[in-house]
Amino acid sequence: MTPIRLIVSDLDGTLLSPLHELTDSVQAAVRRFVQEGGMFTIATGRVRATVTTVVEQLDLVHPFILCNGSVLSDRAGVLETNSFAVEELIPLFREADREGIAVLLFGEEGIRSYRRLAQIEQFEIKENIRCGELDAWSLHWHKDEVQKILLIGEMERIRRVWESQLLGFANRYAVLQSEDDYLEVLPENQSKGAALERLMELLQVRPEEVMAIGNQLNDLDMIQRAGIGVAVANSHPGLIEHADYVTQASYGDGVVEAIRRFCFGESGLVEEQAQEEEAG
Repeated sequence: MTPIRLIVSDLDGTLLSPLHELTDSVQAAVRRFVQEGGMFTIATGRVRATVTTVVEQLDLVHPFILCNGSVLSDRAGVLETNSFAVEELIPLFREADREGIAVLLFGEEGIRSYRRLAQIEQFEIKENIRCGELDAWSLHWHKDEVQKILLIGEMERIRRVWESQLLGFANRYAVLQSEDDYLEVLPENQSKGAALERLMELLQVRPEEVMAIGNQLNDLDMIQRAGIGVAVANSHPGLIEHADYVTQASYGDGVVEAIRRFCFGESGLVEEQAQEEEAG
C-alpha cells in the first residue's frame, strides 16, 4: 500500500469530541504522524475565526480548508477565496424566514444572521462565536459578496423552500448538507473535494498518498477523491455507504483508529481498548 503522506480531517463530528474539543489522544496521534514526516490538516465548514484554537493546538503548518471548500487558508492568512453576490438570493432569505428557518451569511468580515432566531443562539454556542445581525428591511447589504450561506432548520422544510426558489436564480450554486439540520449554499463547483484537489496540487501529493476522514454528506466528495476515504462510526449512512473504511470508534477516537491502522499498521483503537479491558 502506498504510504500516506497527507491526512485531511473534518472537524465537527469527526476530529472533535461531542463537546467540540480536541482530546489528548487525538493530539498525540496527529503529533506522532507529523513527527514521522506526515502532513496533517483540516477541512471544515467553519470560518477562519472559529478554527484558530484548533490550528494552534495541532500546530498546523500546512494550508487548511474553510467554508466547505470556498476558502483555502493558512496561519498567515487567506490563500484563496471564492465568493458570490447575495442579491438574487434575497427572496430565498425571506421565504426561509417565514418558514422559521435561520439564515447565516459567511464572509470575510464574519458571520451575520438575517434574523436572530433560536437556531442562531445554538449555532453560536457550538461555534463559540457571536454572529452579527442584518437589518432585514435595509437594502445596503444586498450587493454584498459572501463565501457561503447556511440555512438551519428542519431539513425537509429547508429543501422544500430551496426547491421553490430555484427557478428564480440566474446563477448556479453548490448545495450540500453538513449537519442533520444544516444546508449550505456555496459558489458553483466549490466543495471540500474540489479544495482538496487544489491542496494536493499545492503540496505536490498524489491522491493515493492522501487519507480523508469525515462524518457528514459534505465530506463525501472529499473522501472519494482521496486514496483512502474514511467515515468515523458516527457518520451519516450516506457517507458510510461510500467510504473505503468505517472506523469502529466515533468522533476523534475514530480518527486515531484510522491513523494507527493506515499510517502505522497497528490494530484499531477499539480493538486495543477491548484487549485492555479483558486484561483488566
